[in-house]
Amino acid sequence: MVKKSIFTLMFLAVMGWVSAQSLQFEWEGHVFEEGETIECTNDEYGYGELIQHMQLRNLASSDLNVIVEKEVVEDLEGTSNFFCWGQCYLFTVFVSDPVPVAANSLNTSDLSFHVMYDEEVFGKVWMKFSAYDESNPSERVTINVVFNRSGEGVNETAAVRFGQAYPNPASSVVNFDYNLNASDKASVVVYNLLGQEVTKQQVNALQGRLSISVADLNEGIYFCNLFVNGCAVQTEKFVVKK
Repeated sequence: MVKKSIFTLMFLAVMGWVSAQSLQFEWEGHVFEEGETIECTNDEYGYGELIQHMQLRNLASSDLNVIVEKEVVEDLEGTSNFFCWGQCYLFTVFVSDPVPVAANSLNTSDLSFHVMYDEEVFGKVWMKFSAYDESNPSERVTINVVFNRSGEGVNETAAVRFGQAYPNPASSVVNFDYNLNASDKASVVVYNLLGQEVTKQQVNALQGRLSISVADLNEGIYFCNLFVNGCAVQTEKFVVKK
């Protein structure tokens, strides 16, 4: 009986250590359970971009360098996804750089999950996000987010159009046709395959043709992100070939 009791206590102690978490997902005071699934219908800017804002709390007594990782569980044709953690990453990036979170505190860096829908695309995208300390990747906290764009109440006049790149491949200049709304403030940022920013340009007119010089860029594949009112709303790929 004594041996059994000792074994039980040791088992409970080990299980308690394993289940202990140093991080937890929160939003505006609400704590999400490990592995919880939530639905996001927040089309914040009316452009077909659903955004789930989130926070991370460090429960440990020491500072942590926290990495956020995304996983696409169920995708939908006509959508693209990305996340922000300290900075916003291209849709091709699945693992973030580490961001410091102080001991026993809530993060102050921007943490948000995004799915962008093409204009006539509706339906669900299921994403899984994990967070963990850089030095201990096996101990992680996860949350599932199901993005659901139903099409109800969509404002057709709010659509922002950003055309495909031409010529493509490009050698000296690449062009994009675009159309914005009157209150929009827009810019474009070009990234290479490593996710590094190579050029940035403000968009000063509401519609027309945007021309970007690529004469100084190396040959290869690039991604042009259109940012409207501070949010990435569309990504177009093009090739530079000299």
